[in-house]
Amino acid sequence: MSHHLDSPLARQDARLNITDQYVFDVPGATVFVMDVRTSLAGEDKPLGFHPEGRYEFKIHLDGAAVEDLTYRFVFEDGPDYRVYRLTGAEAADDTAVGVQIAHGHLGKEITGDGDETIWAGRAAEPFYLDLRQLGAVDELVQHGRDADLRPPADVASTFAGSTVSTIVLRVPLTDPRLRTGRPIRVWSVTKLATDAGGWGQINRAGLPMIWPIFRDHDSQAASHANETVPADDIANYGAATGELIAEAVRRLETSGRPEAYAAEVVQRIFPDTLPYVVGTPAAFSFAAFNGRHLGDNAPEVMFSLVTNSAVSTGLAPTTTSDEFPYVIPAN
Repeated sequence: MSHHLDSPLARQDARLNITDQYVFDVPGATVFVMDVRTSLAGEDKPLGFHPEGRYEFKIHLDGAAVEDLTYRFVFEDGPDYRVYRLTGAEAADDTAVGVQIAHGHLGKEITGDGDETIWAGRAAEPFYLDLRQLGAVDELVQHGRDADLRPPADVASTFAGSTVSTIVLRVPLTDPRLRTGRPIRVWSVTKLATDAGGWGQINRAGLPMIWPIFRDHDSQAASHANETVPADDIANYGAATGELIAEAVRRLETSGRPEAYAAEVVQRIFPDTLPYVVGTPAAFSFAAFNGRHLGDNAPEVMFSLVTNSAVSTGLAPTTTSDEFPYVIPAN
């Protein structure tokens, strides 16, 4: 069981399965990170990025329901890849080409036409969690059964030593759309060319841990959720998710008003996008979501939020870097 293999559709090709996304501040810039193709998917599956796929950062500005800015990464059958920027109506249009801003090679730092700094390649997995604890949380939330939510006595991250294919995009604060003080919401998406022409959406990611906590990753419903867009999340999943949260806090007796608490959490987690105010210190916490650093303990935050109780994972952050590309490149 792994949130890194979160639906039958995504498992058809692990290169299109998004494991995580991060948005955080560095001096003078905003950083976007997308991780795909965990090594935990198995050695029998191809590494890297899909040559017929698209990998996109979708950015909503000022609370808009639809993205106004998209960075699209297209990988060739080899070390080369290209980066495109799409703005306005084109940002949500699969038929739009956009403007190519960079062309580079895997594992090499490149610079975009707008002074973006870009890197793509294999890196050490920054996420950390003992999946036995997620299993306990799922027992409580998905199945309505009592469970010990404490980390195992011999707690260890299931992801220790694993790797992911990573895209890192650093956009300067001089960018007119990503200027200091602007509220944005970000999600990542992978798409694959279809036989009929056009593009099929395979996987999407916004806030961490939402779908692993609330849905059975082996279900076709999980695949269907990955084909939808955040603007429809409340209508599609709000009621069912609220019921799961209310039942969990009722069972744990952590809220005197389970339905009201659940409604508050649903409004916070949907649409499933990561909020951030550009140019401010990123922090993913129980109190508020404002971006997410590579070392933030997202499972601990999300477990605590869903149960309205302090749930520790018992784990320390993995090693990352203060220098670009911030992840640790894998050999």
